[in-house]
Amino acid sequence: MRRFQQLVVVLSLTAIGGGCGPEGLEEQDTEGAGERALEFTTVTQELSYSNGGTWSSPHPPTVLASTADRTCFFTRIRGRFDSSGDSVRILANAGRWDIGGTGSTRASAACAALPEDSGYSTGYDWTERQRQPVNLGSTTGRVCFLTRVGGSFNSPHAWVGVYASGGSWFLSGDLQGQNGFARARCVTVSSYSDEYSWDQSMPYPTHMGSTRGRVCAMTAMAGQFKSDSEFIDISKLMGQWLLSGSSARSGVTAKARCF
Repeated sequence: MRRFQQLVVVLSLTAIGGGCGPEGLEEQDTEGAGERALEFTTVTQELSYSNGGTWSSPHPPTVLASTADRTCFFTRIRGRFDSSGDSVRILANAGRWDIGGTGSTRASAACAALPEDSGYSTGYDWTERQRQPVNLGSTTGRVCFLTRVGGSFNSPHAWVGVYASGGSWFLSGDLQGQNGFARARCVTVSSYSDEYSWDQSMPYPTHMGSTRGRVCAMTAMAGQFKSDSEFIDISKLMGQWLLSGSSARSGVTAKARCF
């Protein structure tokens, strides 16, 4: 599948900044207000998992948690992604995390209570019109994951994702057109796992290890999302994190990291 290998050319990436947000997305983005700055410190405490919530179109956003002491991330993305009007997102809004979207989509999220010596970044945005990955900063002491996905996932080769290359995190994608967009957020951590992968050709979920003192978040989404039959999912079973999904189309793939 195109690009789950890291196709970045690092030569010009130092010039790539935080990126510009996609125009005309759902509601006004107010997530700059009240966010704690990312602290480049060593986190010695474990993140504490807390329940989040679910959202489905056409309902209003679902409130998840306070932004004061926790961060939230996707645990399920589902539905038809057929145009720039189809999206899901986790947003910091008026001091609270919420989950919502547009079009014929639905999503679920969980949250992690952060230790006192931890923090999270603002959102970094990528749009397909940029044609270049967005540099999210150092991989040292921090991990990054998806918090917004949208556009036409009409090809087995369509993808968006966060990946590490040359000591930095990057956000990029390829939806075979001009309407793809994504957002990522980073959080300070003492350690994080290698990237786990699941695709629809696999007969069983991917095991991502113990749930004790660890949370897992989506880092990449790919393939044809043409109906409610297509989804990717992070779940818990018997003390283990699992990565899985379902598809009646082609190329549906998910990636995740635990931290």
